Amino acid sequence: MTDPIRIEFETPIQRESVAEMVVRRILDMVKSGVLKAGDALPPERDLALSLDVSRPSVREAMRGLAVLGVVKSRQGGGAYISDLGPDALLGPIQFYLSLEQMNIRELYDARSLIESDVARRAAVNITDVDLARLEAVLNAQHDTIGDALAFRKSDFEFHEIIWIGSGNAFLKRIGETLNVLGLEFRKRASERPGVLEQSLQDHRRLLDALKARDPAAAAAAAEVHMQNVYQSTVAQED
Repeated sequence: MTDPIRIEFETPIQRESVAEMVVRRILDMVKSGVLKAGDALPPERDLALSLDVSRPSVREAMRGLAVLGVVKSRQGGGAYISDLGPDALLGPIQFYLSLEQMNIRELYDARSLIESDVARRAAVNITDVDLARLEAVLNAQHDTIGDALAFRKSDFEFHEIIWIGSGNAFLKRIGETLNVLGLEFRKRASERPGVLEQSLQDHRRLLDALKARDPAAAAAAAEVHMQNVYQSTVAQED
């Protein structure tokens, strides 16, 4: 009789806690559309009964979902599903990115790739109405050079019009997400002398390329803009 074969597994089977199972169940309900943004969750006691778990497990699960940005607490008690937007959901990733300089570089490398392709597509697909909106936003940006917060808001609007103009909802979502991830790093950088003026010039070149319906020029303008944004962002660490 031969000895049984010894099998070495790289990782052992991980046991999930009850709280983790509750988190997974609620996330599955959100992904399937059973729970939607703004929906109120049942009281802790009712949720524990319906899931057949303890109230402490539900409480722990709610804390985890809150950290993920999926659940928000309501003043006066109770919880509800957040708006599920990038601002709510990207907090943990923003913290991770803040730990290493290399991650900032990789973030803007990804933004360069996405924004250049978005601009290339937008040069073909964007409507004349949206081009007029871009011109209006750009004109308004001239008046916000001295107000970094106002400029950042108009900057998001400017890029959002281009994301939508690309005609690809997935690229729009990715562009929006990467923009939000970089926002925390941009807050201090946008207050440095000359940074907003440079962004304004970059926006003008990008808009001119879009108006000319020139995909190659639009992609190049977007890539140069992202490189300038990256350089001014890392310069704040000097």
